[in-house]
Parts: sequence; structure tokens; C-alpha cells
Amino acid sequence: MDVVVDTLEKKYNELLTSLAIVLETNGDEKSEGVDSHLESFQKSFLSFQASCEEAQEFVESLKQSLGCEQFQEQVFDSDSLPTMIDNEKSSKTEI
Repeated sequence: MDVVVDTLEKKYNELLTSLAIVLETNGDEKSEGVDSHLESFQKSFLSFQASCEEAQEFVESLKQSLGCEQFQEQVFDSDSLPTMIDNEKSSKTEI
């Protein structure tokens, strides 16, 4: 998992660096090199996007291996949350 996080962090930092270069270059009166910096930014963006997708796939595979798909749906379903809380309260009072 550390590899996935480290890769995502590296790609994010590369994206920010290329964005900063584009913004600095774009502010110059000369437009020399702007196209190459934009191409570099686009490559960084696509690389970061691919890393995000890989990280999402990794998370999904972990959820499946742990059997957490249904749990997440129950937790984030706004209709079932009050029921879960009420059930928790009633189970504590019965003891």
C-alpha cells in the first residue's frame, strides 16, 4: 500500500510543479516554451489521473477482499444511518 501512496504523492507533486512552470511561463511577455510546458503539464495531468485510477482500483480490491462493500453502503446510506444508531442504542439498553 505504501507504494501506491508514494506513487500518487510523486505524481501529484509532479503535476503541481508542471502547473507552476506553466503559470510562471504564461506570465512572461515572451511565449517561447509555453507550448512545451503545456505539453509537460498535460502529460503530468494524465499520469496523475492514471495513478488516481490505480489507487482507486487498489482500494476497491481491498474492500472486496475484506468484504466491506455492503458495510460502506450501509454507513453512507442516509436512510439507514438513524436506524443503525437506534439499533446500537437499543442493544446497549437491553444488556
